Amino acid sequence: MSYWSKTFDGRPECVSEAREFTRETIGDDGGVDLVELVASELAGNAVRHSDSGKPGGQFTLHLATFLDRWQVRVDDAGGPRVPQVCEPKPIESIDDLDAFGDEVEAGRGLALVASVSSKWGVLGDQSGRAVWVEILIPGCRRAASRSSTGLTGRRYDGSAAQDWERP
Repeated sequence: MSYWSKTFDGRPECVSEAREFTRETIGDDGGVDLVELVASELAGNAVRHSDSGKPGGQFTLHLATFLDRWQVRVDDAGGPRVPQVCEPKPIESIDDLDAFGDEVEAGRGLALVASVSSKWGVLGDQSGRAVWVEILIPGCRRAASRSSTGLTGRRYDGSAAQDWERP
């Protein structure tokens, strides 16, 4: 396993820095474009939807490479909104694009993340959250069987930390 992390200011322009850090760190192996996409989406969500986007806020991007998968995690400053896959508003005509305005793209990011990942989840609460994603490395024999060495960590339910493990 290889592991890297970097903390960024919670400003929109720092999302591209997180993308660049991901590309430079992981390299140009096949499938790394998915890792870059996920890192960018999670970083953008941290800035847009959490307290990390407030003045002085920050988010931390964690990257790990295993034999059969990559893991991307973004830790943010939390906030009142819980990350979840939303059902985006259907776009049925050009008029809908004008009517929805900036919200035309809302709700699609985590759906995209979920579609390219083998597993993903959210830990934490309004005081701080971690959104993690696992992406199988294309062509890896172990990835084809979706076997895993497991994840361990700490889950925060708002009042107490609990140990957790995923098989």
